[in-house]
Amino acid sequence: MSGPPQLDTALVAALADFAAHDRVLVATDFDGVLAPLVVDPMDSRPVEGGMPALASLADLPGTTVALVSGRALDPLRELSGAALDGPLVLIGSHGAEDSRAEGGLALDDDQQALLSTLDDELGTLREEHPGLRVEDKPAGRVVHTRGLPEDEAQAALDAARELGARHTSLEVTPGKGVVELAAAHVGKGVALVALADEVGAEAVFYAGDDLTDEHGFEALADDADADRAARRLTVHVGDGETQARFRVADEQAMVALLQALLDARRAATAR
Repeated sequence: MSGPPQLDTALVAALADFAAHDRVLVATDFDGVLAPLVVDPMDSRPVEGGMPALASLADLPGTTVALVSGRALDPLRELSGAALDGPLVLIGSHGAEDSRAEGGLALDDDQQALLSTLDDELGTLREEHPGLRVEDKPAGRVVHTRGLPEDEAQAALDAARELGARHTSLEVTPGKGVVELAAAHVGKGVALVALADEVGAEAVFYAGDDLTDEHGFEALADDADADRAARRLTVHVGDGETQARFRVADEQAMVALLQALLDARRAATAR
């Protein structure tokens, strides 16, 4: 029986350096980082060990832990198992929802009307591309094509992007087998930087796997303060090009990373 995945020695050293700061923000995406990507998004479940490690990190002094996801808050909370009044901050809908905010997301009349129009047009799109699934979110809709043959999936994604382009006020965000069409959008990068500033984090860790996470990596690195930018530790999960400083292979390796980070943070805060 094989042991836990081995982490790169440079990554282990970077985790130790990060953990030594007095106040830190530890943030991760959910799908593709803590939970494997699946055909039906509501079948997603975190791999063993990841969520407990995050909860344990959140219990340590000077440590803020956040899930930053494209999912809406309610399914993010349900699927991750994060407690309603627990220590984890949940940032949903690519930054447009925050678990700490009263009342959730508020859309104006124009945005509500746009979503109604979008629902009608997506109904037509489903008729044209059988097997396409549409996820309802408070601020938008997400077209899912996982499980479709590659040529059919690409045609459906192209059609969804064209639909989004017809409505210039929609924010169109492509991902792995998905296109999100949002009437209200913040972006993971903006949300991460704002959260780090809000909690006074001296150092930030962020792990993600998708195109939307690249915006987070870019925003954290794009800082006029070079010293602060150097204290932002980013990790890409899986294959593909990335702007992240480090990479791990999959969700199991991410669990090993979080356990290493937890051990380093416990040692640092015990001093």
